[in-house]
Amino acid sequence: MTEEFPIEPPADSLLAESLIVPQETAASFRPAPQPDTRLYIPHHENWQARIKADTEKIYCYAKLPGEDFFHLILNGEIYLVGETEKYCLRCALRVGIATQDRLFWQNRVLKRSATSL
Repeated sequence: MTEEFPIEPPADSLLAESLIVPQETAASFRPAPQPDTRLYIPHHENWQARIKADTEKIYCYAKLPGEDFFHLILNGEIYLVGETEKYCLRCALRVGIATQDRLFWQNRVLKRSATSL
């Protein structure tokens, strides 16, 4: 006569079973939406966006607050080119050339002409 012994699952599988997340919990967990990181140039007529891809030294036209020197625009960096000046995106945002306000066109104050008064 043979005796049968119950087989117990290894301790690791018990731990794995306790870590299983029910489907309704997994489905209800969604990652936070990505923030809107688009930039807009309200007065875009004289501006072009470029990517620095050469060895020429290009300096941003603005100095960062607290610094007394112009900083370099690095390879692969997106920057704005005006008629005579070049700005990194950070400085373009800071000085008001670029904005993150998607509704900039609604918030703009239009100048009235002297003839309409």
